[in-house]
Amino acid sequence: MPLNMLKTHLWLRILVGMVLGVACAVYVPIPDAMIDWVILPGDIFIAMLKMIIVPLVLSSVVLGVASAGSIDALKRVGIRIIPYFIMTTAVAITIGIGITSIVKPGLLIDQSLMGEISAPAVDTSALEGLSVPQRILNIIPVNPAEAQLNKDMLQLVILGIIVGIAMLSIRTKATKTVENVLVFTQDASMMVVNWAMWIAPVAVFSLMVKAISSMGLSAIAGMGVYMGCVLAGLLIMMLVYLVLVRVLAQRSALGFLAGIRDAQIVGFSTSSSAATMPVSMRVAEENLHLHEDIRGFVIPLGATINMDGTALYQAVAAIFLCQVFGIDLTMGETLILLLTTIGASIGTPALPGVGLIVLATILGGIGVPPEGIGLILGVDRLLDMCRTTINVTGDLTASAVMDRLLHPDDVKGAV
Repeated sequence: MPLNMLKTHLWLRILVGMVLGVACAVYVPIPDAMIDWVILPGDIFIAMLKMIIVPLVLSSVVLGVASAGSIDALKRVGIRIIPYFIMTTAVAITIGIGITSIVKPGLLIDQSLMGEISAPAVDTSALEGLSVPQRILNIIPVNPAEAQLNKDMLQLVILGIIVGIAMLSIRTKATKTVENVLVFTQDASMMVVNWAMWIAPVAVFSLMVKAISSMGLSAIAGMGVYMGCVLAGLLIMMLVYLVLVRVLAQRSALGFLAGIRDAQIVGFSTSSSAATMPVSMRVAEENLHLHEDIRGFVIPLGATINMDGTALYQAVAAIFLCQVFGIDLTMGETLILLLTTIGASIGTPALPGVGLIVLATILGGIGVPPEGIGLILGVDRLLDMCRTTINVTGDLTASAVMDRLLHPDDVKGAV
């Protein structure tokens, strides 16, 4: 029976690969000459997903917008999804503030450890001197070719929305031709996703070896309470999603989790919402049976601006570091700090680790020494994996909720 389950359930094979990867990293010494070969399947897996991000985002957003049928129908999605994203982000921030303020993990840190921590080189130049108007300008795809080259997800989404609106406004034979090309592009991208999922179990094994080897168990043990606060907050946020799924989307919470577990596991393994987006699109279509106008619009948009797990993590990290260094913030200062931290990531260049860059910039402005970033950096990789899982779950939850609100009479895909 277990062998039959392994053959028929991809998520179970991926889970086995994850467990074996952790065990290998902890108990099996890997020679330096072999480490690149061990992690190669994981790098190939991520490369295959990243390869199709640009064509998949553009085709999905354009088709999602165009499939709305009219500008008025598109407005109905927009006026609901933006407040929804703001609401769930506010809930995530509140959870992070509450847990860290109650547990106070920063007060439990042995101050003797601070002398052993060196400050990492965090380049914050990308955020320096950017006014609010400049940040707004940064989201406009002034140079679409550059946006594709840099994989600037937010600009690509904006470009797709503009082209989709144009298709709604222009009804000609040429429009139908373009639509057919985009449908082929989307189908071809999803085919690549299916191919990538064949190597997913081996890829997850190598990614876990890479992640655990880079962190070290000592860092995990030393920051246990801080990590516990982040993980507890993320778990509570997961429960919030399940309530939304049950109450607003009117779906079975357990059925929803079963339907999205492939995307969750890939999100956990890759630590990238963008790299996971192709898998999210696949499960939204095949497992959740969401309408194209919803999944094609909400998932790419959510993968760029709906970061509830990251918002919660930054909330916990900010309060934690202030506690470590004895910096007392009023409630007003705390709210301003966290809202600024979350807002600063909108419209900034698409750089690796932008969340850490934003956090370093904001915390530096309130007097937190750079060693603080070094303190949380040791366990950031594992927490990044966990918060990405929440980010991915949040996007799929939003899609399910919007699908129910905008297509209340069509319950064929409810699970």
